Amino acid sequence: MSTFKRTFALGSLTLALAATATSVSADTIPLVSTKALTAIAADLPAYPRFADAMFVEGYAVMEFTVAADGSVVEPAVRDYSSNEFTEAALEAVESWKFEPVYQGGVAVPVRTAVKFTFVPRTE
Repeated sequence: MSTFKRTFALGSLTLALAATATSVSADTIPLVSTKALTAIAADLPAYPRFADAMFVEGYAVMEFTVAADGSVVEPAVRDYSSNEFTEAALEAVESWKFEPVYQGGVAVPVRTAVKFTFVPRTE
């Protein structure tokens, strides 16, 4: 796994800009579309061993909030092809860290989603 700091596009990334509140439920944050966040740490999910051994492809769509401090909170699985892929995606996302998003000079939480596609390695 690799950790990096750069701005990166996460496919069809969805972001939500929240009002300047300190406690916001994921259900109350409206979603808006964007193409990039600035990641401080974003390890890619490990490819599940069972899938690698059997050359199985799969995916997991994760939705989560990037808190005002840039940490990931409230991760949730939105869609998947196999539970093993969701476990790998969830483990990775929980360790991610982003630069805070500012609105009106105040750091605000944002809601986003990312799809991880798992493709078997070819030897």
